[in-house]
Amino acid sequence: MGIWSLKRRTILIVDDFPEMRSTLRSMLIPWQPECIDTARNGDEAIERLQRRRYDIILCDFNLGAGKNGQQVLEEARHRNLLPFSSAFILVSAETSAQMVMGAVEQQPDGYISKPVTKVTLQVRLKKFVKKQDELRDITRAMDRKQYPRAVELIDAYLEANNRYRFELYKLKSDLLIRAGEHEQAQNLCEAVLAGRELPWARFDLGRIAFVRQDYDRAAGIFEKLLTGNPAFIAAYDWLARTRERQGDTALAQQVLMEGVARSPQSLLRQRALAALADRNDDLETTEAARRKAIRIGKDSILREPGDYAALARVLLKRGSPREALKVTQAINPEFDHSPVAQLEAAAVGSRVHQALGDERACAEALDEALRLAERQPELVSAEVGMSLARSCLAQDRPEDANRIIRQVICNHDDDEAILADVSRLYREAGSGEAIEELIETTRREIVSINNEGVRLLKEGEIEASIELFGRAARSMPRNPVINLNAAQSLIRRMRESGPDRPSLALALRYIQAAGDSETHRQRHNRLLSTCRELAAALPAERHDEEAPA
Repeated sequence: MGIWSLKRRTILIVDDFPEMRSTLRSMLIPWQPECIDTARNGDEAIERLQRRRYDIILCDFNLGAGKNGQQVLEEARHRNLLPFSSAFILVSAETSAQMVMGAVEQQPDGYISKPVTKVTLQVRLKKFVKKQDELRDITRAMDRKQYPRAVELIDAYLEANNRYRFELYKLKSDLLIRAGEHEQAQNLCEAVLAGRELPWARFDLGRIAFVRQDYDRAAGIFEKLLTGNPAFIAAYDWLARTRERQGDTALAQQVLMEGVARSPQSLLRQRALAALADRNDDLETTEAARRKAIRIGKDSILREPGDYAALARVLLKRGSPREALKVTQAINPEFDHSPVAQLEAAAVGSRVHQALGDERACAEALDEALRLAERQPELVSAEVGMSLARSCLAQDRPEDANRIIRQVICNHDDDEAILADVSRLYREAGSGEAIEELIETTRREIVSINNEGVRLLKEGEIEASIELFGRAARSMPRNPVINLNAAQSLIRRMRESGPDRPSLALALRYIQAAGDSETHRQRHNRLLSTCRELAAALPAERHDEEAPA
């Protein structure tokens, strides 16, 4: 038997202490890896991951100023910088419950406590390398987003091997859910649970029930799961979402607060808690969660200008307009005056100046926000739209309010929670009947557009369908059904006339704009798969050589 080695493996060491980088490097060198790169902080780590694919990343949790190891992993996954075949291992002396729980939620491939010994490192790396080698075909298919192929390879592997059995069942279930194959995923989970009670299988059954809008069943599954597994943090998020869909926002908030108490280092969870508490008029909890989200997000890829704007809005509700102004003034500098930051700052700024009694500054900020919203409608989230509409109504500009809110309705016509918030906003302004009529009229218009576009497509009038859905997508840039139908029309033309790069690129933009919600995931994945087939049929691009000087 040959001596174990790391030949042909690429390794990245991320640690803010030179001595630790040197120590780990000296431990690794005798195993002959192809290369060992190092990074001193989170930003350097991301730069390295942008330039090269690594088989193994050994990353300290505490990296000094800037991103910590958890945020490096979060950003690497968010930006698709980390192949499924890579092993990301957190290394740390940190033992606090909050850190450990937060790190576990990001699901690194391993965790090694400091001080690190050569024996411990070798044992862990042997395990990861063996797994990488055995599952390479599966992870390669996943990297290529060939999820059906990955499922086939998992089945083939399990026929011949019993290793990693439950881990692969879990992966297969997740892939099936991601592909929208809910019945297959349910059958798999029920078969697993018939032989062994595994929390992930119970959790996936709850996810499937939620996607099928069977909220009573989903709530029962998640509650039972948490009774026996109170540390299964993701189940709190899903149970809260389920309770919200059932219309019980108070219970949803209570559930999410339990999850936050156990694992408070999640930006998305703090953001969700703030939104729920705001709906429940629990302003103290809203403010605390907004502030926590900003602190957690300081170095996170998930940070948004909207976190600052939302904090300014709750400060206004709590009667602190001057503090709200300070928060508002920080938005543009914090986000380099990005278009989104400018819109968020202008939208909330109009309300802040109004609260301070500066009518001129209020009107100027509102005019600027409306200009930005008209110029780039894709930037208008539901929260920004409602903030703008509230300012318009307060300044007796109902037509502007209706125009903005109509855009919100167009982009979220199937989101009952957002539509309920819109209705409440108008009822508080004394325009409850008007908004119900606007919601109903807008929804009918969207149904009419979709029906007409589909009819044109069925009758072979493909160009007319492309034009109709393209025009609708420009005015409703966040509407998932409109965008998917726009992509479908382009794909139909390419299937009949042959693919071309501009049409393919536009279809992919529509699919991306549609988002990746559970409701439309199966169709989303099907269209994406078709685009890949069309792309494979494109002729290779020619690059003409330059004539010699």
